[in-house]
Amino acid sequence: MSSVPPPTARGAGVAPDIDKLKAYTKAKQAVAREVRSLKQFLTQQGDPRGADACHELIVRLAEDRFNLAVLGQFKRGKSSLMNAVIGRDLLPTGVLPLTSAITVLRFGPQERLVIYREGSRFTEEAPAWRLAEYVTEKGNPGNRMKIKAAHLELPLELLRRGLEFVDTPGVGSAIEANTATTYGFLPQCDAVVLVTSVETPLTKAELEFVARIREHVRKVFFVLNKMDLLAGAERDEVLRFVSDTLRAHTGEQAIRLFPLSSRLGLAAKMAGDLDAYAASGLKAFEEALAEFLSSERAATSLGSVLDKALRLLTDAAPKDAGAQATQAALTRRMEALGRRLPRLEIAVGDGEMPGLAQPTPSAVAVQQPEQPPSVVAETDLAQDLRTRGCPVCQFVGKTAADFFAHWQYALSSEEAAQTAFTAELGFCPLHTWQLFAMSSSLGISLGYPRLLERLSSDLSRAAGAPAPAGALPCVPDARNCRVCGLLRQAERAYVQRLGEFVRTAEGRQIYARSQGICLRHLRLLVEAVASQDVVEFLLTQAARRFEEVAEDMQGFAVKWEAIRRTLHNRDEEDAYARAVVHVVGESRVCIPWRQDGDL
Repeated sequence: MSSVPPPTARGAGVAPDIDKLKAYTKAKQAVAREVRSLKQFLTQQGDPRGADACHELIVRLAEDRFNLAVLGQFKRGKSSLMNAVIGRDLLPTGVLPLTSAITVLRFGPQERLVIYREGSRFTEEAPAWRLAEYVTEKGNPGNRMKIKAAHLELPLELLRRGLEFVDTPGVGSAIEANTATTYGFLPQCDAVVLVTSVETPLTKAELEFVARIREHVRKVFFVLNKMDLLAGAERDEVLRFVSDTLRAHTGEQAIRLFPLSSRLGLAAKMAGDLDAYAASGLKAFEEALAEFLSSERAATSLGSVLDKALRLLTDAAPKDAGAQATQAALTRRMEALGRRLPRLEIAVGDGEMPGLAQPTPSAVAVQQPEQPPSVVAETDLAQDLRTRGCPVCQFVGKTAADFFAHWQYALSSEEAAQTAFTAELGFCPLHTWQLFAMSSSLGISLGYPRLLERLSSDLSRAAGAPAPAGALPCVPDARNCRVCGLLRQAERAYVQRLGEFVRTAEGRQIYARSQGICLRHLRLLVEAVASQDVVEFLLTQAARRFEEVAEDMQGFAVKWEAIRRTLHNRDEEDAYARAVVHVVGESRVCIPWRQDGDL
């Protein structure tokens, strides 16, 4: 007698295909991006339930869960089949139906039962052997315990990589809630094992059930159970009838039917009889299941999430023409992505997301946001000049802060911002760190991947092309930095306005009472006024202020050393800071951190 290899060992020696793993990861990220865009769209359209459904899809992608549900009419042997696959007699079987509760087999380092009740946020734990007390009609008649689901955690290799093997209540029993529960679970299924049996194969109710199943899932395994009840010509006749009926009902010619006896298969496994295991038909079914889980599951799982997202998108009711255009664009992208998923057609290393063309500088117009003239015109220059720092630096700093407050959100949630950011190679180092300081780790993780893929693609091409040593085509700097362009424009506009202000007698009086501006902006202001008298006034005021600040700094130092700190006046106390600001400008427009020690 040959021994049957344990279920946890089968396929354990197969080496992973790294390219396929990379392709799957890139495809999953692309699907997550589209679902995230859909969530934002539904939120804007005032559809919180749709947005919550999108969140659940993102959770599924993050957990990499895959629901393989076993479905069928009452008394088809669903639980027996699951017991046979896992090689243990764990799930309750019998004459009476289960309650209207879902039983989920999932991975856990230790065997345990977790119970979820209707209307309760809290779970309960129990030994695995008590499962029947919660999910059978005998142990829980009429589901009086209000059990919503029972999760049986097992240390099985089959379940380790996110597979959740789901046992559902049989449809068509006297307990109407069972049918409702199973139909309600269909949208959560990624693939299905549909179990019928030789006793009354493929009833009208089952064929209707098949149609409902195929509305929600792409992959269906058709199992004809209890084959040990037939023999010879009768067996062949039932097989032919079921196969022909399924082909006629689904319109597909490539349907594969798995005839088996779960009872004999479980017995063979437990006895270690390899011949009986193969003869039961369970071996062929498990091999097909293992092949699907190792090669087809990835595309099927992602396709299932994408299908559900498309269904949510189709059900949305856009409020206006703009929302309709967004809905249409999302639909086109999701459908294009869906066509590429079956073969995971994602090039590894080219930085391209499936269904989304990778932007290049030539393909995307880099539009620098313009500073509205009214922002500068409405600025109260007299009020601005009361600052003890540089009013131009402060205006530029506020412009940058306003930009980053908007951009850090847009970069994490809007594809247009991510596309432009990638085409522009991001920001210069200074403004990259300022964006970093205002963004969350999640925001950076959402906004930066496409840029990194672009850089990877550019560097790969540069590696294979003749070029001067050390030449890199994609180093971000101030020349292509969106923020630098914005701030230069804001700076010029403000200085121009300030130049007009100091040309007036009243403006010069107010300026003379101020701390002035930093040297860099003084140079720009001198160039802007182009009047000898005004230039002489500005330079004279700056010279006077620097002399006064030098005196204040020395006075501060003397009183500090003499331990007479209470004698310091305000000018002396902040003279050191005013000196630095007026020589080089304020830190937030010069360096991205507050102190060197911050890095």
